[in-house]
Amino acid sequence: MVQLYPLQALTVLSFTSSATAHMLLAKPVPYSADKGMQDNGPLDQSGSNYPCKTNLGFEISDFNVIPVGQEQQLAFSGTAVHGGGSCQLSVTTDVPPTKNSKFKVIKSIEGGCPGVNGPNTYTYTLPDSIPEGNATFAWTWFARLSGRREMYMNCAPISVTGGASDTSRFDQLPDMFIADIGTGCSTVDSADVKFPNPGQDVRTDGETVAPKGNCGSSSVGDAPPPDSDSETVAPSPSPSATSILASSSAPASVSVAPAPTNTGGILAPGASSAVPSSEGASTSIETTLITVTAVPTSAAPIGTGTAPGSSIVLAPSATTPSTSGGTTCSEDGALMCNGTSQFGLCNHGRVIWQAVAEGTQCSNGQIVKRFAHRALHLKRRGWLLRPHTH
Repeated sequence: MVQLYPLQALTVLSFTSSATAHMLLAKPVPYSADKGMQDNGPLDQSGSNYPCKTNLGFEISDFNVIPVGQEQQLAFSGTAVHGGGSCQLSVTTDVPPTKNSKFKVIKSIEGGCPGVNGPNTYTYTLPDSIPEGNATFAWTWFARLSGRREMYMNCAPISVTGGASDTSRFDQLPDMFIADIGTGCSTVDSADVKFPNPGQDVRTDGETVAPKGNCGSSSVGDAPPPDSDSETVAPSPSPSATSILASSSAPASVSVAPAPTNTGGILAPGASSAVPSSEGASTSIETTLITVTAVPTSAAPIGTGTAPGSSIVLAPSATTPSTSGGTTCSEDGALMCNGTSQFGLCNHGRVIWQAVAEGTQCSNGQIVKRFAHRALHLKRRGWLLRPHTH
């Protein structure tokens, strides 16, 4: 039998504590689920990996198919609930999400979340205001007892069925609360935060305390705002899929055709978490035109594991999906390949093929960058490529 002396025992306890230090979203199944345990901490306090811990990537094996109006289960893995706290469930129509994505609140849990003595399970329902098609589900958590004020955020790819045909009602949902990541808004230590705009579906457990600071700002860190003539808008309700754009120079972002005036992003100047008034609401504009433009080199890349001097940015494909042809399929939400140059998502028994982004290919139900194969080839020839770290 091995005996542990005090110092050894302390080391073992510290390791055990760090291994189960934080909570992770388990259901719906998150992006890059196999990487979650490698980094189960909060968002960086600078906001550099907002949203959804971009450093883990946005790998998708299957979408979580969720019909609107049907009760769903929210579940977690891990045991360290840090005395509870307050959580929000939010949705954005961006797949994958970016710093400019607009997350809209569908449920707020003020106090006791994700549990006090251990993790709880909760139920939620997607409102019928959420547009039909693919989207990103977000769970955010502000722990009551965490040593320092932190924001946790896990995200999952979802496929919404039975949803709205436009974004007019979705746009009027309250914006997700953001704090403790360089926005000028912070939560209060040893207290459950009271959300400024919790939405209609609210669960309250005990006393709550309002946040402090400039909690109407939606900027993160010192990142520059987007160009005034380029805004991010919700994609068309028709199914879309994730592509990967590989570049050896500046990272790329996505801009689309004219957007409703109330679709600001987290970097949009003047954006607010307040519910838009009926007078200020704009008529929704559906668009499927997507173009790819360069952004300033100061924008932080979100890919990992790349060769020095290169950046990987996840963005919607610049190719508009074909409206004709297609193939029948059986598993809704599954990403399918047609050779290596085309991909599609199974939606109600049918898949429409579209071209993958330049520098990527479809393989085994995933969009992957071609650079990975080149890197492997170079390694076999004796070259050593080390991941570019930030």
